[in-house]
Amino acid sequence: SSGINAEYGGLSKLYLDGIVTLCDAYNFDKTLQEAGGKVTECERQIALADVVILNKMDLISSNVRDNISKKIQSINSSCKIQYTTHSRVDLDMILGIQAYSNTDPPPSTLEHNLSSAISTVTLTTNTKLKREDIETALEKILWEEAQSDSDKDPKESHVVEDTGKMTVLRLKGKLHTTEGWIMIQGVRDMYDITDIKGDNIPYQHLIFIGLHLDKKVLSEATKMELR
Repeated sequence: SSGINAEYGGLSKLYLDGIVTLCDAYNFDKTLQEAGGKVTECERQIALADVVILNKMDLISSNVRDNISKKIQSINSSCKIQYTTHSRVDLDMILGIQAYSNTDPPPSTLEHNLSSAISTVTLTTNTKLKREDIETALEKILWEEAQSDSDKDPKESHVVEDTGKMTVLRLKGKLHTTEGWIMIQGVRDMYDITDIKGDNIPYQHLIFIGLHLDKKVLSEATKMELR
C-alpha cells in the first residue's frame, strides 16, 4: 500500500469508478452453459458489471451478436455493452465512466431468460424514505430473505450455488432520504451506504441483480414500486 500511496498521492484519492467485464463473443454460449447447479463464472461477472466488453465481434454474425446482447441484458439490464474486435476499445468507454455518479434513467425490471435464473429488478419511488428504514429493509432482504454467505468457506465465496432460493449478487442505487441523498452499493450479503450530492440526480432507484429475485418481497420490504 505504501507504493500505491507514493504513486497516486494517497489511497483517499482512489475510488471505485465502475466494474468492467470482458466477454468472448465467439465462445459466449459455451461459457454460459450450466455448471452442475452452480452459476457460471460468466453469469456472475456479467451480473456484477457496469460495462460489458463483447470481444471477437469479427468472428460472429449480427444475428448472433443480437442474441448474445439479449442474454447479457436479461442477466443485467443495468449494464452497458461495448462491441470490440481484437480487444480494441475506446478508453473513454471503460475509464472515467462514473458508473456510480451518472444520471441515466434506471433500467426496467426484466424477467430472466430460459438459460439463466439471474435477472434484474429495479425499484423506484417518489417518496423520501428514512435512512434507518432503508438499512432495516436491506438487512432483512440480504440477511433473512436471501441466501447468505455467512456459513460458506471464504475460499469458495466466489462460487454461487443455485439452491432455488433468492440470492442477491449485486445491489446498487441512489435514494433521496429524509436526511439527504445516499448511494447504495452491495455485493452478495455485504452493502455500503455513502452520502452524496443529489443536485443532478433526476431519479430515485434501487437495482437488485441476482437469482430467483422475488419482486413482491423486494418491493414490500423497501416500500418501493417496480419500474
